[in-house]
Amino acid sequence: MVEGEIDRGSDTWNVAKGFTNLKILKPLVEMDGLIKVALYGSENVEETIILDQQPNMKVTLRVEAVKRLVNVLRELIENSYFALGKEDKVVMDGLSADLNDVEDVLGVLTIRTSDQRNGIEIIRINELHFTECLNALRIIKKEIATPLNNNKLIFPSSDEIDLSKLEDQLVFGG
Repeated sequence: MVEGEIDRGSDTWNVAKGFTNLKILKPLVEMDGLIKVALYGSENVEETIILDQQPNMKVTLRVEAVKRLVNVLRELIENSYFALGKEDKVVMDGLSADLNDVEDVLGVLTIRTSDQRNGIEIIRINELHFTECLNALRIIKKEIATPLNNNKLIFPSSDEIDLSKLEDQLVFGG
């Protein structure tokens, strides 16, 4: 070894799998949970029933889940962009523009009123706008998978898959 060089050993430092798991696959799973919270106020059925007794909290949780879903989608686009081919970057640019459109109307998702008798603030969801936003986000979520998969960020190419090993994992859990 020449003086001043760093010995990196025989293994190449490759963090691709870890990056993909953390920055691509984890957000894809996280989005499913956020959609459930946006729809029901919680991923858990029992918590949803309890939240029915706290309508302002339920509304706040549902709206926050939509805002976070926008953020997770944006991060997923940003974290995968460098690995995409030219055509898939165009698709992601379109999805990013769609996200901007949804983000522009997030401020009208709730309607705040005050109960004149007791001065308590009541927060309601503007269901029409909320449903439109959530549906748009679900479409973006669905469409984002194709460019990711085209660039092998979700599933490797079929020649990289050992089908017997995959079958063993499915059957024997290992």
